[in-house]
Order: sequence, then C-alpha cells, then structure tokens
Amino acid sequence: MLPFKKRGYQELTNEKLYWIWLSSIPGIGARRFYKLLEYFESPRRLYEASKTEVEQASRILGKKCWEKIAAARNTKALEKAQRILSMPEFSILTLSSPEYPALLKTIYDPPPVLYCKGRPFPSGMPAVAVVGSRRCSGYGRTVARRFSCELAQAGVAVISGMARGIDTMAHKGALDAESGYTAAVFGCGVDVVYPPESKSLYQMIAERGSLFSEYPPGIGPSAGNFPARNRIISGLANGTLVIEAGQKSGALITVDFALEQGREVYAIPGNINSPYSKGTNRLLKEGARVVTSVEDILDDLNIAAPACTYGHSATRSGEAAETGALDFFETSVYNALEDGEKGLEELIQITNLPPGQLNAILTFMEIKGIIKQLPGKIFMKQWKV
Repeated sequence: MLPFKKRGYQELTNEKLYWIWLSSIPGIGARRFYKLLEYFESPRRLYEASKTEVEQASRILGKKCWEKIAAARNTKALEKAQRILSMPEFSILTLSSPEYPALLKTIYDPPPVLYCKGRPFPSGMPAVAVVGSRRCSGYGRTVARRFSCELAQAGVAVISGMARGIDTMAHKGALDAESGYTAAVFGCGVDVVYPPESKSLYQMIAERGSLFSEYPPGIGPSAGNFPARNRIISGLANGTLVIEAGQKSGALITVDFALEQGREVYAIPGNINSPYSKGTNRLLKEGARVVTSVEDILDDLNIAAPACTYGHSATRSGEAAETGALDFFETSVYNALEDGEKGLEELIQITNLPPGQLNAILTFMEIKGIIKQLPGKIFMKQWKV
C-alpha cells in the first residue's frame, strides 16, 4: 500500500472528497481503486489529469472502465461526493485516516472508503466475527447469543453482518453485556436498515457500537454486494467463529476470506442430522478449531475469561430442574430434548405419551421456562437469558 504523508486538516478533507468520488463510480472496486492510486498517486490527481495522461493510463483497466471514469469526471459527480461528505450523521474514513481500523488495513483489498455510523472502532480491542446461516435452529440462535455475550463481557468486539438468524443473535448477545461492543457491516448504504424488521437493533448498534459499509449512503442491498461485505467482517476480526452453516451458507464465504487473510477460524460442532450444521461440521473436518466454550477462543487470543459469564445462572437452573424440580413425565420430555430440538410427532414417539397429555406437559414446561416452543410446533430446551 502507498505511504501517506501527514497533511493539514483542510487538505485531508479536500482529498477525502476525491476518494469518495472515485470509490463511488460503478465498477471501481477496491482492487481497481488501488491500481489507479499506484499510477496517479491520488484520486484528486486522477480527476485533474489531462486527456493525454488518461489515454496513456487507459491500458491499466481497459476501455469500458475508463469510459465510466471519464463520464464521472465532472462537477456534478464531485458535488454529489461533497453532499455525502457534508452529511453530519456519518463519519467517513479513507485508508489514510488515522481512525481507520488497523487490522482491516492489513488485508489484501481493504475498502478505500468506509462510511461509519456510531462509535469509532475501538483501537487495540481484540475482535471476533460471529457468523452463520440466516436459516438456523433454536439451538444455533441460543448459542450465538450466549457466546457473543460472553465474548463481549471479556472485552472482545463482536463483528457480524446484521443479517437474519445467527448474525442478529450475535449482535444482540454482545449488547446483552453491560459494556459490550459490536460492529455490523452492511452490503448496502450504512443509512439503509436491512433487513427492514431490524430497525430497533440498528438503532441500538448505532448508540452502543458501530455500523460500517463501503457503499455510499442511499445504496440499497444487492446480492452482489454481500460477498464483498464478508471480507470486511473477517478483516475487522482476529478470528471468525462459525456457529451454524449449511452446505452453501454465505458464512462459508466469510471463512474463505478469513483464511486468505491469515485469521483463525473457529467452529462449533453441530447435530450431524441437521442441514443447518453440514457446512460447520465440514469446516471441522477440514481443520477449523473446535470450540465448545468461549474459553477456547479466549485462550487462543490470550484473554482472561471474566469471573461471571452469560448463562451460568441459567445452567444452574437447568441442573436444579434435572435433579428434582421436574416430575416423571416432565423429565421424560426434558431428556428427549437433550440432543436438540424436536417436533410434536417425534416427541410422541420418544416419550410414548398420549398427544393430549404431552401437549399439557409441554404447556406447563413452557410456562416454567424449561422449554421453548419455536414456529411449527418445534420444541427445544430453554436457557434463560
């Protein structure tokens, strides 16, 4: 990467305008941006280059790409970049900004411009990306929230993508911790709430954590943006934890980036019969580090575990339930759920209880907080949070 000299505030602000301008041109991704930067030394120099200079440099990226750049070398495009730069609700970091996350700078193709909302990324704070499938089991959601809370309690930043499923639970878990910090990385503009039902989570992260995107404000979610987004999730973190991932889960793309970036990959073993765990279990066979407790990650990162971690009181409640707080029939149902969530028909077969009696038992156990009912009459053991 090119070295940057120390300059005055006004000069850096002016330069930032041209970084926004160049990075906003369609088709100019991080790699093309840096090729141009190597040739012209700065985006401003490219904007102000003579026609002869541009023609000489056109061999770098090809004719079509240069046509897009030529079409954007105008006052209107620069005014648009100025409007973005003037938005008070966002902070805008370029690779030359001192606040740019240090670990992200070290990846092969860091985003030239980061649009940020919320707190600055805490310098020197260890970070773990927690990822998994949008479609996941109750077990996966519970573990994602629990592990993320324990990581946050230990002073670890939790990074994820605010997608449905595991990502959402990772952010919520980090926010469960009293001083927990979490960062969400978007595949759209940082001002666009996606998924739309996560508005309250978006606001909480903006207040207590950080929202990041390499896409300018106003850009909507696009399928092609998310794989590139994943390299930022892994790039911000010392390691990536996969909790549940199917064979074709997008979380596995994040893993590929983490490996390319030389970061550690952790995975939690899953039910061998569950489609949600096919990708996770394959990672373990391919050499990912097995994780069965947060201490496994903290030990690897040389971080001391906090005295009191998430879910311990709930575990004690569960142990009390197993050792006498349940009657004979409740114990039968509880044991049937020991290896994972199950549907009503499967519970009838395992417990040999009549449907009417089983429904009554399940209702009482749910009221007590011992089990939880999921959509589709699926039941799981409940950890109180």
